Amino acid sequence: MASGMDEDRLLAEIERLLAREDPDLDARMSALGRQFTGEPPEPSGHADTGGVRRGRGRRRDWRKVVAVVAVVVAVVGLVLTAVLMQPADSGSDQLPPAGMPAAVAFRT
Repeated sequence: MASGMDEDRLLAEIERLLAREDPDLDARMSALGRQFTGEPPEPSGHADTGGVRRGRGRRRDWRKVVAVVAVVVAVVGLVLTAVLMQPADSGSDQLPPAGMPAAVAFRT
């Protein structure tokens, strides 16, 4: 059990020395640690976000995104259905099928 406590003490000492030696690295590592643990960012505004751009400081609600996507898909589906289901023109300029005389082709 003592060896585990010694390792923790040594790791803490190494961490303190590295933080003192390279403060920018310490800020990046702290920001990365907070990202994985879900802790809020430091209020000082000093922490580096690692190049990740934050929008207006709020996350999008996934339910709104899903609703917007569903509406867009529905509208596109309706438009495609309306375009593809239009009746064909039955005008006289239509040619009869190959091998069938015109008089037989248009008899109904």
